[in-house]
This record gives sequence, structure tokens and C-alpha cells, in this order.
Amino acid sequence: MSSSALCRDAQGGVADESYCAHLPRPPESSACFSPCGQWRAGEWSPCSVTCGVGRTTRQVVCSNYHQPVDQAYCDPDEKPATEQECTATPCPSIYRRQRINDQPYGYPQDPGHHPGHSSWNVPSADNQWRTGPWGSCSSTCAGGFQRRVVVCQDAEGRSNSYCDERVKPAESKSCDSGPCPLWNYGVWGECTQTCGGGRRTRLVVCQRPNGQRLIDYNCDILDKPPDMEQCNLQPCPGSATWHRRPWKPCSVTCGRGTKQREIVCVYQNQTTIDEEHCSHLPRPRTQKTCRAQGCPSWKTNRWRECSVTCGVGVQSRDVYCRLKGTGRVPEDLCDAHQRPAVARPCQTAECTHFLWVAGELKECNATCGEGMRSRNVRCMGPGTTPFPDDYCEPLSRPPSHQPCKGPPCQYIWIMGEWSQCSASCGVGYQQRIVSCSMMGSSQAAHPSAAALSSASTHCAEPHPPGTQPCLLRDCPHTTYWKVGPWSKCSQTCGAGVMERRVECVTSKGQPSKHCRPSERPESQAACQDRECELKACSPHLSLLISNSQWIDGEYYLKVKSRILQVYCAEMQTDFPKEYVTLRSGHTDNYSEVYGYRLLNPFECPYNGSRRQDCNCRNDYPAAGYTVFHKVRLDLSSLRIMITDLQFSQTLLGQPVPYATAGDCYSAAKCPQVSGIFYTVALSALCPIFPLICLRS
Repeated sequence: MSSSALCRDAQGGVADESYCAHLPRPPESSACFSPCGQWRAGEWSPCSVTCGVGRTTRQVVCSNYHQPVDQAYCDPDEKPATEQECTATPCPSIYRRQRINDQPYGYPQDPGHHPGHSSWNVPSADNQWRTGPWGSCSSTCAGGFQRRVVVCQDAEGRSNSYCDERVKPAESKSCDSGPCPLWNYGVWGECTQTCGGGRRTRLVVCQRPNGQRLIDYNCDILDKPPDMEQCNLQPCPGSATWHRRPWKPCSVTCGRGTKQREIVCVYQNQTTIDEEHCSHLPRPRTQKTCRAQGCPSWKTNRWRECSVTCGVGVQSRDVYCRLKGTGRVPEDLCDAHQRPAVARPCQTAECTHFLWVAGELKECNATCGEGMRSRNVRCMGPGTTPFPDDYCEPLSRPPSHQPCKGPPCQYIWIMGEWSQCSASCGVGYQQRIVSCSMMGSSQAAHPSAAALSSASTHCAEPHPPGTQPCLLRDCPHTTYWKVGPWSKCSQTCGAGVMERRVECVTSKGQPSKHCRPSERPESQAACQDRECELKACSPHLSLLISNSQWIDGEYYLKVKSRILQVYCAEMQTDFPKEYVTLRSGHTDNYSEVYGYRLLNPFECPYNGSRRQDCNCRNDYPAAGYTVFHKVRLDLSSLRIMITDLQFSQTLLGQPVPYATAGDCYSAAKCPQVSGIFYTVALSALCPIFPLICLRS
């Protein structure tokens, strides 16, 4: 059995557990046994006869928590019947042969005189019943049933309908996979208030009959007993009492601070009244000290060397915000007003003055057009003594080159010989070298090699062609594949696709269909400009995204080298949640517990389907219909968290967890539309997380 332990103050009120930390905590559970039993009946056996009146039996045992106990623990007057009479089809006076799809309940007395006697099903030794293997049990615990295929075949293995129905093997049988886990609960704990309405709790666990404790989803969540209830609802006596409201958060996020709470004087019906009515009672404290984590502080590195070797310069150092045990943290966590200086002035020895001295300019280096004149520039110290250039100020150095102009230059096009045709048949091309040459004003039209120039913009337009088409003779096959340039990559980050145009044309550029398909160039190719930025949606996932604003929405999850799309919720908190959006629509993604039940659960539904106008009642308290838009993933167990209803709508009755359904429509073994009414739109995750798809 179980109980709850509460920490109370001197006046009997419920206090924070930190005040009882110095005391040993009482045990909250102990072993107990209640020797009582309950009759449990099994399935009725098949009728003892195939025709006429027979008997059927079932097993009835006395059990406690699904464990058999002595019958003395059960009430003998309430024991269910273990045997009853059963009626099969009437027995025929003589054996009659049945014809397919003709007379289901009667046979002709003399099939030999019937015009169609060759089509009657006549049993013989060549026709025998064949059975398949037994299927798995329909239930993982308690009673269930197994099925197998039974067919009639002739001697050559062909299916027919000529076997004797009286000796047909059974197509189903009962099976038992062991007792089901059940909800177990302890006794109620002490009430938090002695009057005026309080609450009490108890321990509720899912466990097997042998005491093994399981996690909650192994038991029926809809049948879970409550673990909290209100208590002591009677009004308090006439005196007023102090009502303590919860402590507010600590006043600081680091270091030592204070916690505040409000107290009010209330009457027996919890109505707030003046505090003078509670003056006869000790006033609870409204403030207490609290301690958060350590505060970060500014740390500095050593000063660097002075920025200059002489005169006044600047020294700098690194300043950062550090938290003990963590290292560097963002600077906005430290007090900006107390931030140490990152730079200070510094001065070494007085500087000696050095000057740049420039020489005479030399002649222009171009015989025509624009050129340059150069001169020597040196760094001189005291007494006109030469020094290395780094002793003088770089910004004040005089230019060592100066532009100059000569007579105007003349430019002409120089063209080489045409090359051979690039194709021995069909259309090809020829090439030649074309360059712009410069010559002096006093020269003739025969430039020297020194006058060549790449400045083709100085030559007269138009530019002579460097290539031209050529055709030596027509080819037998004058078609070829023509390709265009590649397009841009379809993705700005990560793997993408680029495309180009590929077409079949003739040697004259006309479209054609006579190119060889095996020689067709690729029109698509993979590409990747850069890797996408990585960020974790939770400690279990890595998301590929293209921006840095963390908001709720669809992202891409990289799992086992696959890119999957997930929905991240509560991204502004420290514990984001992962969901999968159900794409196939609301009509396919719902859980339902059907509320209509037959008054006689051992009869079949009308025409093998569920109907609300049948002889039934609608009083099932757990009935409900919930539509799901998204389902949450629990990556620690690779399962769907079926009780997360954040992205769901309950359209009728009670909320129904995801991937759960059922009804109490009929207990008879007959065709009906019942059981599970849900689908799982997680086909992309099934190959990676097989456990997610076990219940679908």
C-alpha cells in the first residue's frame, strides 16, 4: 500500500519540503495483501454436436488481481454457470448433396434424376480439407483467439467445394498470453487543509499481478484511477486564518537574493477580510533569502606592447565576461558600468626625425602614347645619413613614379592564317589569331615585335572574326546533341540540382529526332554551394536551417544521413519539443472510442456494420472523438507520446490519446466494423525509427 509524506509547520499548515530536509522522510509504501476474490469466466467451448441439441462448457475460476486463488475467497452464490445447452442446425434424416449457390438449406431427394445433376457437389475421398498454420494470438494478454485458413482441395491441389462440411476442421481457437497488467493504487494521503477545502494524493502505478511495475502506457490510460482529489470541503470554524500564497521567484538570477510571497486573512469561505481579524494568530513571514548560481565577472588579459617604438602610442588588452566553472559567457551578463578599460596611452623614448629625399626624374619609358618616369626616393636621418625605409613615416613618402606622354600611337589589327576545319564532314569551324598591334608615328605599316599590345580597344571597329564555320562535305549522319549552359543551383545551401537544355539538331541547326539516345548528355547534375548552418532543436536532434531566428515552425532533421522534416514547438524556451505534421488530412488521423453499445452484447450488429439506430444505449463514459494535426516524438524511447494533445481537437466526448481506439459494441464473434480507427502518417520515419510504427 502507498501513502504521501507532507512537511508541516508548527501551526499544522503545509510547508516547503526544504524545511524538513534535516528530518528522515517517512516511507511512502509498504507491502499489503487483501484476501478477497472475484469470479472470472472464460469463453464458451464449441457445441458438443454439429446438429441438433448439445452442451457447451466454460472454465470459471476464482482470482485476485488476475491470479487464481482458492474458491473459498469467492462468493459461491455468485458463481457463473459452467455448462449450458446449445442448439445447432437440425439434423437431416438422410444425407443430402448440396449444390453451389442454389439451395442453401435443402437438397433434392434424387439428384440423379435432376437435369443438372452433373454440377452437384458430391463428397469423395479425393476431396480433402487442408489447413494452414495458426496465426498469432489476437491479444497480448488475457484471453484471445487464433485463426487459420481451411480450404477444400482435390487430389491435384485445386480448390473446390466438394468436401464434407461435417468434418471441416476448426478455423479458430482460444488462446491465453498471460494476465494483463492492471492499475494498482495506495491509500489516500493526509489532506492539505483540515477544513475549507484541501486536496489529498495517492500513488497510482501500472503493474503486473506479480508486482512488477511498468510505465503507464502499458495499462489502459482511459481506466487510470485518479491520483488526486479534493477533501475536507466542510467550512472552517468561525475564526479567520492566514492564507499563504506561493513564493515568487528569487529576486536575482545569480548570487544571493530574496523571495517574496503574499499572505491574506481569509474567512471560512475563503473570502478575503481585513488583517485585523487574524491579529490573534502568528503572522507568517513574507520574505526569505535565496541563492541562485554564481554571478559572472569581468576578467582581463595582460597589456600588449605599445603600438609605436617611439613617441606616444596605444596599449590594448582583452577583456571578457567569465562565469566560474563555465568559462566565457556573453558580455551582457556582466555589469557594463564596471567593465575595465581595453586600451590606454603609452610613451617610449622620444623619436629621432627622419625625412624622405627624392632624386631627379628619369626620361619617359614610352616612345609614343602614355608612359612613366621614375626617380629614387630614400629615407635620410640626421646629417643626411641613409636609413632603412621603415624609419620614415610611410604616409609621407613622395611618389617614385610619375606619368608622362609621348607622340600619339597608331594601332592596327594583325591576323594569322586560318586553321584546318575542325570536322572532316558536316559543319565545323576554323580559328585564327587576331591581335591589336601598336606602331610609332614615324614607322611604316610593318610593326616590330616590341610594338605589339593587348589593348585591342585602341584598334578600329569592327573586330575581325577569330572563328568561322566550314563544311568540307556532308556527313551520313548530320545530327548531334546540342547542350546549353548550366542553371544556378536549386538550393542556396546544402545539396541541390542544376539543369541545362539538351536538344537534338542537324548540322544546319534544325531540330531533329535522329540522335542516338545512348549518347544523350545529362540534363541534370547535383550541386552544393555551401553547407547549411546547424542548430539543435532539442538535446536529441540536429536541424539544418538557413536563418538564425529560432521560431516555431517546420525545420529539417538530419538522422542517419537522411534529411527529414519536423515541426519544432516552444523554440523560445530551454526545452523545445519535436512534432511530426500529419499530412494525409483530419479524416485519416483521429482516435475514437465508440459510445454506442448493444443491449445484448452477444448478438451480431445489423448487416455486419455499426448502426446508431440499433437496439443499443449510449452511456459509455470514456467515449470520445479526437482529431490530430501533429503528434509528438519521444526520441529517448523512439515512440510517439500518445497523451500529448497540444495539436489536437476533441470534437466529441472525452479526449482520446493518439493511436488508441475501441468500442463496446458487441462481444459476439461476428463480422463488424469496430476496433481501431486511426492511421499514422509517418511513412518517412518508419525505416529509421521502426518502433514508431509498431502501433500503426
